Amino acid sequence: MRIHLGHHFYGAGNLGDDFMLAGFLAAMRALAPAASFTGCVPFALEPLRRRFPAIAWHPYEEASRAAAIARCDVWLGLGGSPFQSAQSRWFVDHLAGEAALCAQARKPMYYLGIGLQSPAELEAPEVGRLCAQAAGIWTRDAASTRLLQAAAPAVPIATGADLAHIFFRDTPAPAAVPGRLALVPNFDFGPWPGQVACLAALAAWPATDRVWLAQESRDLPGAELALFASLAPDAKARWRFVSPEIPAAPLPEVLARWPGAEWLVTARYHAALAGAWAGSKVVVL
Repeated sequence: MRIHLGHHFYGAGNLGDDFMLAGFLAAMRALAPAASFTGCVPFALEPLRRRFPAIAWHPYEEASRAAAIARCDVWLGLGGSPFQSAQSRWFVDHLAGEAALCAQARKPMYYLGIGLQSPAELEAPEVGRLCAQAAGIWTRDAASTRLLQAAAPAVPIATGADLAHIFFRDTPAPAAVPGRLALVPNFDFGPWPGQVACLAALAAWPATDRVWLAQESRDLPGAELALFASLAPDAKARWRFVSPEIPAAPLPEVLARWPGAEWLVTARYHAALAGAWAGSKVVVL
């Protein structure tokens, strides 16, 4: 089976996507060892080729995408929240292009381990067309399943799980360290509602070690690096900044740098999963 991974966020800098992709590949090695994979992304290819050599990575060009889809048996939208468009149409516009290529080549489109961030995502006409074209959708949570089933009743839709669970099962994250508090803040290009009150409460928490943890390695507005840089010097001094990512390094080596914490306060989905597997007490922002 030839599977084209149609999402184009791999290699962008979010470790959560890599954890999920690693779990998928581990499952496929057991379930379909003869399967082959392609992907087209607008990011540096060499780090991806080193981290995920099982996938044939190609540049994000119209010709490369069309050729990969023409050769595949199945188009697979793997992971993430692909229908979000509140901050940018980047993903929805990409999927609309992929859907056109799949229709032209008569290739089935499936989605696996996806979620919704808001019911409003389904109001976009393009999203309705994308769901209607899907041959099947497996979500990563029951709430997303219910919303998608209501929006696309003719499409087979079922609840699955995020594939990062497989990676964390096979590659244990460092155990939670007593007394350590980790914070993973991210607000997707927007302001942090209640930032002052939240940071004041965490400063008063009886922790012996406070870690500002960056799941995202890019300096994006509203994400971990930018928020840390914006802190006043006295507030910044309360935290130890940690970014586990090592470009192109094997993921087990990267996960070994993940600071297991007794308490984890996170706005990142995959950080919450990693914390749960590590035995953290997880609070989701």
